[in-house]
Amino acid sequence: MGGGFPFDEEQMGGMGGRGRKAADTEKFYNVLGVEKNATEQEIKKAYRKLAMKHHPDKGGDPDKFKEMTAAHTVLSDPEKRRNYDRFGEEGVDGGGGGGGDDLISQMFGGGGGRQRQRGPKQGESVQRPLPVTLENLYSGVTKKLKIQRQTIDKSDGVKKCQACGGKGATIRTVRMGPMIQQMQAACSQCEGQGYSYTMKRTSEILEVNVPKGAKDGHKVVFHNKADEIPDGDAGDVIFVLKEKEHDDFKRHGADLYIKKKISLVEALCGFTMELKKLDGRTLVIKTKPGQVTPICTFDPFSQGEDGGGAWETLEGYDCELDDMAQADSTDLDMLKKAVSKGQLKGKGISCFVVQDGRTTFKQGTRAEAVAAKTKRSGATMYIMEDENAQKKERMLVAVEGEGMPLARDPFQFGNLFLQLEIEFPEEISPEAQEALKKVLPAALNSSSADENAEEVDTHEVTMMDPITSHKDGIYTTKESFDDDDEEGGAGGQRVQCAQQ
Repeated sequence: MGGGFPFDEEQMGGMGGRGRKAADTEKFYNVLGVEKNATEQEIKKAYRKLAMKHHPDKGGDPDKFKEMTAAHTVLSDPEKRRNYDRFGEEGVDGGGGGGGDDLISQMFGGGGGRQRQRGPKQGESVQRPLPVTLENLYSGVTKKLKIQRQTIDKSDGVKKCQACGGKGATIRTVRMGPMIQQMQAACSQCEGQGYSYTMKRTSEILEVNVPKGAKDGHKVVFHNKADEIPDGDAGDVIFVLKEKEHDDFKRHGADLYIKKKISLVEALCGFTMELKKLDGRTLVIKTKPGQVTPICTFDPFSQGEDGGGAWETLEGYDCELDDMAQADSTDLDMLKKAVSKGQLKGKGISCFVVQDGRTTFKQGTRAEAVAAKTKRSGATMYIMEDENAQKKERMLVAVEGEGMPLARDPFQFGNLFLQLEIEFPEEISPEAQEALKKVLPAALNSSSADENAEEVDTHEVTMMDPITSHKDGIYTTKESFDDDDEEGGAGGQRVQCAQQ
């Protein structure tokens, strides 16, 4: 009788309290000019239309645009929208009904002191992966997908079970000698539900809107489009975007990266190249006159998607800065994420100290944290590394504004970075070398040693594989002249005496 959709999300809710003023659950819908039963596609379409009209770059009112963006942020998120529809803005701003994936609530055991109440019963939800190309995510696309689900046959409706009177259970009396015992069991007619109904399979076409700049893993939710249930709301159908690997570009947040080879003359004298953009247009890239192109081997993908940066570990140190927060956790990944992307982000925290299974977050700059560190046995201090310390070594050749659209504002774009590799010539004639020496800066290295002297060794460099070299140099106890079949075996030491 039921569906077959696996459960995906737990409905959040619970505001508690009596006699409080009714929450305004209409404001955000009115801001976007949509009905309360508007689909996610209708909400996003309305936002895009208003954004083009009221964007500050187009001469619009910044405050109005900010209000529109806030409304879109809430109504396009299924969980936030569900809380807003029940509790208004308080439900999504952390008052009473907020809930959700709150990292700090996990760490600090929740808070607020209020019991969260369950919302209306909802059927099981279903998740489906939706493969999308980088071109789809750059320009945005709408995909039509067919789904099938179980719905209640409205012609029959939902009827109270006559066998159990809608209670879902029946009671039978059993006589055991002089004693009479009543036993309760689930009603076999309605399978313990208290009502009967007929299900039928229904097909429907859903238009899945992939917004510009959406990231891998972004969820597009269709409310109440999964299997129906007789005593509550149908579950949601959730499409999860899966970004396909691109042949040329690699994405890192809103930035794009592409690997290109250039010649030595291009690195020294400048280059002009063209690329095909993700929207099909042609992009011509050139260096400034006289610009020398530096080559950087920095790997931005080693830093992680959240850009949280690296941390320095100081064993046996505490910090005397003021305490900002505490957590009964030593999960370093969670603790670092709390500072870089969780609720502690932007709170002025540069370090935390772990001791005896408890973590204390310290408020202050990195410089203040370093100055306030003090030795303490059993404590470990974790301090954020200075992100500007190696900034010069991280500089890459870039084209400003030619990356991906920003998810929060599709009118703004990230940057395009060129990961360049110089293709050196195999050899240069002596005449060309002399000509280059006349125009290039002087050599940084030289030697005044007498190469003919007995105490001086002279070698010419060659190309060599370091992995092969390392393997060849590994010490083993068995030498090449050892024979396993002879006395002493592999690794043994054998002495032979020769008679003369």
